[in-house]
Amino acid sequence: MEGLVERLEQAVIRLEEVSVKLQGPGLANGDMVNGINGALSEWMQAFDRLLKGPVADYLKNSRAIGDDVAQHAEMVNSALQVERAFLNMASTHQEPAQTELADLLRPLSEKIQEVQSFREKNRGSALFNHLSAVSESIPALGWVAVGQKPGPYVKEMNDAAIFYTNRVLKDYKDSDARHVDWVRSYLGIWTEMQAFIKQHHATGLAWSKDGPMAPASLSVPGSPASCPPPPPPPPPGPPPVFLDEAPKQDAPAAQRSALFAQLNQGEAITKGLNLRGSKPERTPEPPTLAPAAIYTGSGDLTLALGLKHVSDEHKTHKNPGLRSQGSPQQQQASPAKSKGKKKQNKKHPPVQTPVQPPVHPPVLELEGKKWRVEYQEQAHDLVIDETELKQVVYIFSCNHSTIQVKGKVNSIIMDNCKKLGLVFDNAVGIVEVINSKDVKLQVMGKVPTISINKTEGCHVYLSEEALNCEIVSAKSSEMNILIPQGDDYKELPVPEQFKTVWDGSKLATEPTEIAG
Repeated sequence: MEGLVERLEQAVIRLEEVSVKLQGPGLANGDMVNGINGALSEWMQAFDRLLKGPVADYLKNSRAIGDDVAQHAEMVNSALQVERAFLNMASTHQEPAQTELADLLRPLSEKIQEVQSFREKNRGSALFNHLSAVSESIPALGWVAVGQKPGPYVKEMNDAAIFYTNRVLKDYKDSDARHVDWVRSYLGIWTEMQAFIKQHHATGLAWSKDGPMAPASLSVPGSPASCPPPPPPPPPGPPPVFLDEAPKQDAPAAQRSALFAQLNQGEAITKGLNLRGSKPERTPEPPTLAPAAIYTGSGDLTLALGLKHVSDEHKTHKNPGLRSQGSPQQQQASPAKSKGKKKQNKKHPPVQTPVQPPVHPPVLELEGKKWRVEYQEQAHDLVIDETELKQVVYIFSCNHSTIQVKGKVNSIIMDNCKKLGLVFDNAVGIVEVINSKDVKLQVMGKVPTISINKTEGCHVYLSEEALNCEIVSAKSSEMNILIPQGDDYKELPVPEQFKTVWDGSKLATEPTEIAG
């Protein structure tokens, strides 16, 4: 009998443990599948393997590089954790309406924007190609909102990353293996993501069919607990007590009523007046009356009507200097006149003084492995001579200046410059011109690639050693390449107009004759 009681006590203890687990906070986001055991679904386990595999390798390689890449990787990991919470919720809940779905996807959208904004804030980074590869492909996490066949959407984002990872491989393939491992691990995330989608969500996100409806908001791991709703407003106060007294008119209103009643007498108001002189040919305009006693037939008529006698020194037609000052009546404009003035201001807005842009101090300094040349104006003696192979030169917002870079550097970026001349010896990576106008580049040694984007007016002087250089242009105009011929240069324009035709198997594009 005692053995049976012990077994019953052990069974009760187990049931209590199971009850505590079922009431835990994880169930709000779907840690329980169909209300049984709190076990993860098969495709959630597959997603966790992705996080423990390629994502973990990517984080390790990013931390090995450090700097901006490591910080960027932590943002990517945070976005993946938000996506995991969303997938976990979808595995145990039915799909909500579109409006509610947008609210559930908002945390993921904010994480994606955070990753992309980091790249924009660090355009001068020496690891800008790494940041661009991540920023251009991170929208792939939005496949959960793609209705049909989300796999091709992820592949398209992966191709956008490959464009920049190829630059990374070109810069570091023979010098630093850490960057090669970083490219392999990052691209592996999207390769595994495509396989995961093809196996479990080939036609779109597979929501639960028999679970409860999705919650109104997504609880993200690590986010602060939601605050309780505010208390309801207090009940309205008692209604006001109305007394049985007639409303009292204010004094000015009573005076106006009495005045109008007396004016309604018509001709009787002037009865008993003994006016001398003949009747004037033109009837004068009635004067402005003040609330005063009505004339009774004796005394001065001017005082009886409340009129004020104006001396010659206060008359505007005899004293022109008073016209610019205006009378109190003119200063207190009526609402109708005020509206008219507002309309007139809309048609003729006041001329605003243009705001002068802020003046930044010029910069020419070495920051880590990056040379910063910024905000230079009318400077023609800028020279960078202490260079190394791993250094990057970033030139930003320099106008009417000349810069010379001696030695061999990794890459050079010219951003938002006008009428700038750049002379450099050698670059092992890319020389990029962005958002600039009327600039000139001269290569004294070698450079593998020159990129020209969103630029109006760019002259590139090549050396004999740089004739095999690749020149890539996009959204640019007035570009000319100058080839050395003896002691002079031959100028060749870069085509800006193209013709595209279908040759039966693919599109064939070639410059038009007009473009040269």
